[in-house]
Amino acid sequence: MNRKWIWIALVLFLLPIAARAVWFYTGIPVRPQVKTPDYKDMTMPLAPLSTPQSQDKLTQLGGVVVFDGAHTNQYQPGEIQALTDELERRGASVEFDTVAGTLANRLKYASTYVIVSPSVGFSSDDIHSITAFVKNGGRLLVFTDATRGLLSVDYFTGAQTLFPDVNAINPLLASFDITVNNDYLYNLTENEGNFRNVYFDQFSKNELTFGLKEVAFYGTHSVESPSGQVLLLGDDKTLSSLTDAHSSAEGGAVLNSDGNVLVFGDFTFLSTPYNGVADNATLIANIADFVLGGTRQHMLADFPYIFNSKSVQVFPTSNIQMTAEMVGALGGLQAALKTINTDVQVTDSAPVHSDAIILGTFTSSDDLLPFIKPFGISLDKSSDYVELPHFGKVGTTGNGLLLFQPNQSGNTLILLADTDTDLTTLLTTLSSGSISGCILQDNMGICSIGSGSSFSVESTPEATPSGSGTTPTPTPAG
Repeated sequence: MNRKWIWIALVLFLLPIAARAVWFYTGIPVRPQVKTPDYKDMTMPLAPLSTPQSQDKLTQLGGVVVFDGAHTNQYQPGEIQALTDELERRGASVEFDTVAGTLANRLKYASTYVIVSPSVGFSSDDIHSITAFVKNGGRLLVFTDATRGLLSVDYFTGAQTLFPDVNAINPLLASFDITVNNDYLYNLTENEGNFRNVYFDQFSKNELTFGLKEVAFYGTHSVESPSGQVLLLGDDKTLSSLTDAHSSAEGGAVLNSDGNVLVFGDFTFLSTPYNGVADNATLIANIADFVLGGTRQHMLADFPYIFNSKSVQVFPTSNIQMTAEMVGALGGLQAALKTINTDVQVTDSAPVHSDAIILGTFTSSDDLLPFIKPFGISLDKSSDYVELPHFGKVGTTGNGLLLFQPNQSGNTLILLADTDTDLTTLLTTLSSGSISGCILQDNMGICSIGSGSSFSVESTPEATPSGSGTTPTPTPAG
């Protein structure tokens, strides 16, 4: 009896399973044959490659190129090696400025200043130094990138805030009428493997675009300048992420109206393997030519880097005596200039077509006059002051004058003082390598080298009450 109930229970258990199997049975499964790609004969689409530029005909331009590294820049030197290699092939010296506060000194001798994706803004002093540097013929090259920025995380909430590089660079570029937009350019139709990898095939006529047919950028901001020149422009389907629209006033690179400031919205195209795509290699070579192609005009404030050649002739005019003190001061100046690879040679004839330092006093002499004539200065030994353009009347006692005249054939620095002793002190001041203690205006400077005496200016006495004497008007100390 017990076995009977066991069989009944077993049948009741299996019956639903059998019924379900019959109801849903679709027959013996047949696996269809899946057609696989022909991997053997398949070719992957590749970006067009650059034709390397011949290195046999490169002109050795020379110069010093300083790369900014003191503003939390979002890049590694290896990412821009394609550019630094091109610069070094042209004889340039490449330096990386990683110490805050040294910018003004670096720019004294630099040919070009290069900024790559900064995250920290530039101080007002830095902006002033860079603006003056560009005004005097130095060149500024800026790279930004839509994929770089400084990420800040709140310690308590964990909230993340991204500070794009445009926040740091735009206050500086405002001086040159250039703006980098906080966006990225994209193209959904024609791109280099990704919608943010955009092609530029429309170029303004410029040496920077010579030989270009197509370049590719990888995550680029758009750049604009109302007064400048947009160098790289995409087709009508290249849009900005801010507006989802195309604008002919915005592109991948801009050159300012003076031709000395070049700004890019991307720098990934400088790194391997992207530097080999399309005509990117040609563009990088053109950038290197631009960097070293400027004509820097030195100012007095650039001392001691104010001479064009590696040799400077020192000419003591007829009023200067080569005393032991004078010889010692000249020796100190020679040693100081040696540190910047500049040789000093004393000569007894007026230098022509060369860098020169002229030594004189406030007493006029025939061999001094040709050098001070361009400055409109009249020297009168009977007077205890000399009148200078922009400065007015300057006391001769205790003051030294620096006059700088740049010229294509050679730069000339003129040193004037009241006596040989004062001139010796002025030379010692220059030997320190800095004239920051002097008052500079354009290419003239006044240095305090001792104590001065007063000089009087004619004045009309004021009326005084009866019974009192006439009191002269106070005059400034010279």
